[in-house]
Amino acid sequence: MIHVLLWVLTAIVALCAIGALYQAIATRRDERAHPPPGRMIGIGGHRLHILEMGAERAGVPTLILEAGLMSTVMSWTGLQQRLAEKYRVVSYDRAGLGWSDLGPMPRDADRIAEELHMLLARAAITPPYVLVGHSFGGLMAPNFAERYPNQVAGLVLIDAVAAGEWNPPSESDAKLSGIGAKVCQRSAIFARIGVIRLVAFLLTTGAKGFAGRLVKLLSRGTPEDAGTVKSPWFAALPPEEQKMAALFWVQPKFPLTIASQLENLPASAASVATHPVFCEGPVVILSARTSSDRRRAEHAAMAAHLPMGEHINVDGSNHWIMQQQPEIVLDAIDRVVAHSTNHASAKAAPSN
Repeated sequence: MIHVLLWVLTAIVALCAIGALYQAIATRRDERAHPPPGRMIGIGGHRLHILEMGAERAGVPTLILEAGLMSTVMSWTGLQQRLAEKYRVVSYDRAGLGWSDLGPMPRDADRIAEELHMLLARAAITPPYVLVGHSFGGLMAPNFAERYPNQVAGLVLIDAVAAGEWNPPSESDAKLSGIGAKVCQRSAIFARIGVIRLVAFLLTTGAKGFAGRLVKLLSRGTPEDAGTVKSPWFAALPPEEQKMAALFWVQPKFPLTIASQLENLPASAASVATHPVFCEGPVVILSARTSSDRRRAEHAAMAAHLPMGEHINVDGSNHWIMQQQPEIVLDAIDRVVAHSTNHASAKAAPSN
């Protein structure tokens, strides 16, 4: 019996070692095949990926794009290219996502704001900024604006996670985020030994049934199809983001980062909620048709608290407004830039 147990343990260790080697070799192959489209900037112990487009214009704020919970620079591809025709526009990958290195924990709003501030300084991207935040990024952007008010001229928040939704979270939201964080932590372990990468490979072959059973086992405890390619959430991702999921989501840094962002959502929301007037300049908040009544109400309340706040219900779009109705987002950005520029000129003008 002892010999059988030792044989089984040896086999498990050998499989884990083979899996880890497979993961390391495949990761290096992916890095060579898909180099970062932007610059890698060191901010101390890790590097962040930043993608810049468009020319800087005197007196015009630079646009800073802050992506959703799991998203990267790829989620902004079409919009950033269009914005670059008129503005200098910058997107980046938060630590642990996309091409960026894994960052220190916890991944909360305060740490994310500090890292973005350091990134912009080291990349020589000077203020003022107009922040454009989508979803989770729409919770991060107000925190940055409150911490660095002299650098932020205005904001556009695209179906943003509202601080009131998570301060405190509902019982069901708290339960789901807790489950999600645990599944992500479990996934990080399997990612280190190549299991997540193997599943991604099987999904591209005729072994989708076997891959599906593996996914179900790995994501035990979550709602059916959550976090898989069958999920409606995955289907709504921009095509560029979907294509890169097989590269980004199989790396251990990805689930570790998502787990920490989820675990720290209540703390992040509490940090933002303590400063309802997070910007003195123009702020436009867009709510999607698919937003909950609670989120829409929170968006309206946020706008009402702000000196130059505006809330718009976008009834023809789901959560990805910049993909489905980009003209509405482009118009909101144009108006915020124009208002912020006029507001800055009026403040600078000498009084009679």
